[in-house]
Amino acid sequence: MPANLTPQYKEAEERFRQAATHAEKLEALHEMIALLPKHKGTEKMLAGLRQRLSKLEEEGERAARSGGHRADPGHVRREGAGQWVLVGPPNAGKSSLLKALTHAHPEIGAWPFTTRLPQPGMMPFEDVQVQLVDTPPLAVAPFDPVLINIARNADVLLLVLDTIDPQEFDHLALRLRFVDG
Repeated sequence: MPANLTPQYKEAEERFRQAATHAEKLEALHEMIALLPKHKGTEKMLAGLRQRLSKLEEEGERAARSGGHRADPGHVRREGAGQWVLVGPPNAGKSSLLKALTHAHPEIGAWPFTTRLPQPGMMPFEDVQVQLVDTPPLAVAPFDPVLINIARNADVLLLVLDTIDPQEFDHLALRLRFVDG
């Protein structure tokens, strides 16, 4: 049975998808529930929205009880259909790529090691949202444990190289060989 969703509901749903903070998500969900037409065709949708709202409220309570602090400053909470991580040497263009493909605003500089902590952003891919994560650069060993942890937990690793530097691939291969043993 069709749901006959209003344009206002669809706008609230889009705001929910684009929400970056917990409060924005809660506000958008409350608005979606208020705007959802109430009839037999939307009963399951309403139940799903209420379930999402309950889950978000529980997460908020847990974060409030724990003080909202994370032990790992480099941890990136997974969001979307998958987590794609950009890895590569300094000044390869990882942050520029993140900015071009998402609505994130990473610091971009002409000097190496501008990115010191992972920076996430949401990117549309086909009909789903995936999380794209900019990481600190691969540098001379030993590798940053934050970078290794994020790379291990990623669904996809995207290697970003500067094609202007012809020796960049050779340098990266030496670094990776050192890690591999």
